[in-house]
Amino acid sequence: MRRMLEKRKALYRKFAVGSLCLLTIPALILLLSIYKGAGGAGLVPGIPIYLALLGGAIYQFRKELRELKWEEEGRVSNEAGCEPGKNEK
Repeated sequence: MRRMLEKRKALYRKFAVGSLCLLTIPALILLLSIYKGAGGAGLVPGIPIYLALLGGAIYQFRKELRELKWEEEGRVSNEAGCEPGKNEK
């Protein structure tokens, strides 16, 4: 149980760091663009790329979280005395 909690914390930490890194790229571009007097116009061409990267990161996070939940459920059923594959032919 403790190992699963550690895995879950590591997954959340990995997602948080990854999303912050992905969000700093447009923030830096916006800051440079405002500093040079162009406003938010520098962000417009890159918005689809940033959204695609962020969507990919969210998809990967959800996929890994789902796998972790399945692993937890497998361990719970094994601890309850159920053997995997016992009902399979």
